[in-house]
Amino acid sequence: MKKSLIKRKPPGIRSFVLLLLCYMVGLTTIYGNTSLITDHNPFEEIQSTVTGVVTDESGTPLPGASVLVKGTTTGTTTDFDGNYTINADSNSTLVFRYIGYSNQEVPVNGRSSINISMVVDASQLEEVIVVGYGTQKKGEVTGSIETVDAEQLSIVQVASTIDAIKGQIAGVDVQSTGGRPGQTPTVRIRGRRSISASNDPLYVVDGIPLIDGPNSMADINPDDIASMQVLKDAAATAVYGSRGANGVILVSTNRGRVGKTKVTYSSRYGVTSATRLVDMMNGEEFAALKRESRRIGWNGTIPADTEVFLDPVELESLSLGRSTNWLDEVLSNGWQTNHQIGVSGGSENTTFSTSIGYFKEQGIISNQDFERFSGRVNVDHQINDIFKVGASFLVAKTEQNWGSNATMGEALANNPLGVPYDDEGELKFLPTNDGIRTNPLSELVEGAYIDERTQTRIFAPVYLDINIMEGLKWTTTFGPDIRLGRRGTFSGSFTNTNRGGPGRAGVINDIDFGYTLENLLTYNKALTDRHNLKVTLLQSIQKSRFERYQTDVTGIPYESQAFYNLGSATNGSVASSFLTQWALASFMGRVNYDFDGKYLFQASLRADGSSRLAPGNQWKYFPGISAGWRMDQEDFLADTAVSEMKLRASYGEVGNTSVLPYQTAGRLTNTVYAFGETSALGFGLNEIPNEDLTWEVSKTLDIGLDYGFFNNRLVGSFDWFRTNTVDLLLERSLPSTSGYQNVLQNVGATRTTGFEFSISGGIIDNDVNGFNWDVDLNVSTYNEEITELALKDANGNPLDDVGNGWFIGQPIQVFYDYEKIGIWQANEEAAALAADNKVPGEIKLNDLNGDGVITPDDRKVLGNGVPDFYGGFNNKFSYKGFDLGIFFVYRQGHMVQSNFHAGNNSLFGRYNNLDVDYWTIDNPTNAYPRPNENQESPRDGSTLRYFDGSFIKLRNISLGYNLPASIVDKLGMEKLRLSISGQNLWFISDYDTFDPEVSEDDTDLNSGVVPSTKQWSLSLNATF
Repeated sequence: MKKSLIKRKPPGIRSFVLLLLCYMVGLTTIYGNTSLITDHNPFEEIQSTVTGVVTDESGTPLPGASVLVKGTTTGTTTDFDGNYTINADSNSTLVFRYIGYSNQEVPVNGRSSINISMVVDASQLEEVIVVGYGTQKKGEVTGSIETVDAEQLSIVQVASTIDAIKGQIAGVDVQSTGGRPGQTPTVRIRGRRSISASNDPLYVVDGIPLIDGPNSMADINPDDIASMQVLKDAAATAVYGSRGANGVILVSTNRGRVGKTKVTYSSRYGVTSATRLVDMMNGEEFAALKRESRRIGWNGTIPADTEVFLDPVELESLSLGRSTNWLDEVLSNGWQTNHQIGVSGGSENTTFSTSIGYFKEQGIISNQDFERFSGRVNVDHQINDIFKVGASFLVAKTEQNWGSNATMGEALANNPLGVPYDDEGELKFLPTNDGIRTNPLSELVEGAYIDERTQTRIFAPVYLDINIMEGLKWTTTFGPDIRLGRRGTFSGSFTNTNRGGPGRAGVINDIDFGYTLENLLTYNKALTDRHNLKVTLLQSIQKSRFERYQTDVTGIPYESQAFYNLGSATNGSVASSFLTQWALASFMGRVNYDFDGKYLFQASLRADGSSRLAPGNQWKYFPGISAGWRMDQEDFLADTAVSEMKLRASYGEVGNTSVLPYQTAGRLTNTVYAFGETSALGFGLNEIPNEDLTWEVSKTLDIGLDYGFFNNRLVGSFDWFRTNTVDLLLERSLPSTSGYQNVLQNVGATRTTGFEFSISGGIIDNDVNGFNWDVDLNVSTYNEEITELALKDANGNPLDDVGNGWFIGQPIQVFYDYEKIGIWQANEEAAALAADNKVPGEIKLNDLNGDGVITPDDRKVLGNGVPDFYGGFNNKFSYKGFDLGIFFVYRQGHMVQSNFHAGNNSLFGRYNNLDVDYWTIDNPTNAYPRPNENQESPRDGSTLRYFDGSFIKLRNISLGYNLPASIVDKLGMEKLRLSISGQNLWFISDYDTFDPEVSEDDTDLNSGVVPSTKQWSLSLNATF
């Protein structure tokens, strides 16, 4: 084996040294009157070959361990089986080193074989947490930081890593945005703070902030994630300055470890279907609705069927008892598959981790799918004691077929008395003679409708570590981030978009390039036995350049070309393009100090300068300070059940950088001018310039307690926080006479206050019988309120902005409307007319001010989308090789506004309708108003759209089996696991649609939403 560390002296120098030693020995013998024979050590000066094996505590060989002759440069490393061979003097000492283990010094004493069992370094046993720009031991953390490891992320098999953390972290609210494959969920950390600006957190992967936030996370294979840390309080996020207001999610990908090479393979296949379907009317029910809608007056007669049903196909269906379930026609079972192979390992000097992954999800609508190919290589190399280099290379290709929004909309609205096919079995583009409603199956004809969205991602951060001296390290990191996107769209003649007109096509090409360059200087030194100091200094610059080129055409001559030959279009093209660039320069300093390991202190200050803002407002400072007291280290908690108890408090200020590039200057737009008697193209201001724009600033106070009992068999944390956000980036509405709709200003303030609680424990830990039961529970709650707006009274007190739906003391988004209290009944005809100019069968509103008439003053805040509490509850059972997991998520006490009911509960008698209990003269219900062909939707129908959105979901249930070692060893494996799991199998909710879970970006569910899916899957995981 090559002994890479052995360095031999030139022969001349070695001969001279030996001659000098002999001369000195001779002098000692003559003048020292000392007998060489008497004092001679029998092991002196005899060089021999020493061999042996280096193992860990369990006897597993440790490849790559270093073996050095103490005081020399002679050394070697162990091979794959932990064997080593080294030349050493008989009286020398060998030094054994291995990462994560304590160094051992062993005298040779003339031996030719020395086997060593390394001992784990006790100082490295404590869990290490990734924080902003570095790591800390868990006991040293003074901010509010939560960690999710790879095992927790694998509980739910999903395309997006972000979706996998739903319900697993207190204070992190992950909400679905629909059932389309590859859709990105919405993430809120401790609620919302901003009214007009973004509330998305910052995503940082391997130390590099992503340029496209949550959308970029779809490019990362969840199986490549080692851990995720969520920074929740401002003291933890202050090191990210102007981008930390909404929290920070740190993603660490898998890296190699010193040891033998490991090969892992995982495979999963699952079948999906709609979680739940809605109850739409069948043919008979729709016919009854249509008849009622044609009643003469609210209590008159219903015309004959020949006057109600003017379409022959309707009468034919009624006579045949025929009914079409359009949802059944367009929905089918989907599937999902995932495969990944990974190789990792390394020596003490070089570690590596590589993987190749493939994911595909076929949606429950045939032309909707998501596919991802991904490859990753992470390498770290210790050049010598001073220099270390590393790289993380990710390449990913994703393709998402979005499908037509009209598919679900038409399936819900189409007349169930219509028919999808003619007598020859061909699709009927118009199932009835109603030209508005087209056949939803026409959207699913191959090539008829295409919305293909592809992304190619290259993310390749590299770093250089320089150990300047003991405790002082310099790290330079450069992270290029490239996304190349293309969206191709095509809609044929027989689609809902064109309705028999010429085909349309378009292409959008995006080039998104950004990079981050950072220099980090870290000083970490134990000043004395009781005083420890760590100083972190940062210089950072991030730049982004985004280009878009778009072309749209009409009149595609032949539909098979889709969007690949736009030049052939008969009606020419509309082309557009734009470029957006921005840069952010930053400096940061942080000091960590602890006394005696009990009293912890951290302070940081970051300065950010942004090109998005005008000169004079480009720079701002963001401070953070936190302290902790490790009470478990105090004598008064010694010999108690308390194994961990840390009280912490923090305060910090962070910013929201959601000012668009060039927005402060006032961007131009195309416009038409009158030039004499002819028109002329020109440019005009599209927005009012505002050079005073700056960042929103969120100021957070957090008090927390981390606890552990019974040797950490029971652990958890509790946090209380309050965030005041000032200088809101607010889009103020302007009078139309100004020539502008709104203006962006720094006005207004909000406040968010909340509690978070988490607990994890081993309920049963029985080594004798092999049965274990572990529980994880987290509960979070918060209240948000607007405390200041642009409008003020004469005394300077803030006023509500009713036009925008903003109210002092209320959450950012509320539902402000009339309150439905029933339906006007037959004996209330006069009262209905006097109060609201209505007749029996129409919606009855609450007269809040009691003046006897319904006016805008009778509106009120009905509710909001902020839950009373939310979280997750996970149970893990294990018995010998079997394990069972049952995971629930919940969200309680919030309201949703359902545009789904607006689009599918018009009671118009023209389109299909939700099967609701509507009013008739013979059915005097108070649930829903009477059908009326003269009203496309009921008067004050918006009051029918508000529902309690509370739900409890069985997020995942899984049963797994780890094959015993006796079988696995025979197969040449280290581990083999088989499992079956089900996702979203069941939920409880009063909301009667596909799924009550809805992104708070919309706070509604529209008629075109794709149902969420449930899944049964089989998985295999093998380690070699």
